[in-house]
Amino acid sequence: MTKKPTFLNDLLERAMREPNADVTYDGNGDVRRYIPRRPIVNSLIDLNGDMLPELQTKSGMHLKRPPVGRPAGQTITLGADIIAQSLVAQAGANVIIYQDTTSAIPVGPADDVFMQNIPTYFETVEASPFALVPDGQEVAVSTLPISRAQIHVDTSGGPQTNTGIYMLRFEFDRATMKGYPDFSDAIMHAITAGLARTADAVLLGAIVAKNPAAFTLSAAAAASVRFDELRAVIGTAGTGAAVGQDGVLRAAGVRGELTADMATTIVGAFSRSAIMIRSTVDVFAERVSAANPLTGTLAVTAIVSLQPLLPDTSRFWTVGA
Repeated sequence: MTKKPTFLNDLLERAMREPNADVTYDGNGDVRRYIPRRPIVNSLIDLNGDMLPELQTKSGMHLKRPPVGRPAGQTITLGADIIAQSLVAQAGANVIIYQDTTSAIPVGPADDVFMQNIPTYFETVEASPFALVPDGQEVAVSTLPISRAQIHVDTSGGPQTNTGIYMLRFEFDRATMKGYPDFSDAIMHAITAGLARTADAVLLGAIVAKNPAAFTLSAAAAASVRFDELRAVIGTAGTGAAVGQDGVLRAAGVRGELTADMATTIVGAFSRSAIMIRSTVDVFAERVSAANPLTGTLAVTAIVSLQPLLPDTSRFWTVGA
């Protein structure tokens, strides 16, 4: 069965055809000017719109290894696949596949347009209990129960906030490409799975950097967190973790899951957190060995922006031994 060309396959084909120099000829057909340049092309992945390709075996059968929460054979967007594979999302965190928000403002007599960025926030809202006020007494002023973190999308040339620019690069030759039935599709799966894991690592790292207090049930109760809201993420040290007789992994009695992206064990109400992933991923394909397009090495580089959003860190804790 012949498959339709995919986004990445088309990009690789363009890279193999891209010239490695700008050549100018004179009227006799002789080279007048030769300016070497990198044979590189680029495009964008839209995480909200582009669909995840299905992997097939050489016989054309679909591979039966879908991410957790997605039935085999179901077609979903790349962004939905990232959310399905994200550990922090399964724990309750919000994964925001963020599209830049701008507003067109007409300026000047010629109706020129100025594009203004619209501030966007991730907010958490907690309950505000009412108090019994005896006759003749004033009601106490409650703390505003809204916490927010602004979403930023940094670029290499602009001011840096806490948004990080993360990159991934593969290099391979044409023999490697031909050795797999769905090479470019496999790379796309690696990119989306890698984005999910990177998102987990970025958010967990930001939580750990806040130095959460030690977890106790009394601390969770004092923070008005219900037990069912709590989830544990257990790092490589395995601190406080054990598998019960029911086969469920827990840390300090809280249901949990393992991660290779930190050593600490964290317990928290992850719904109070989010990770922003910019919806457009820059992808570059380059012929590294430019001399022979048919046998040279190709490189694929993906660039994405991520930002942890933690407006309220009071509902995260660490678990000791």
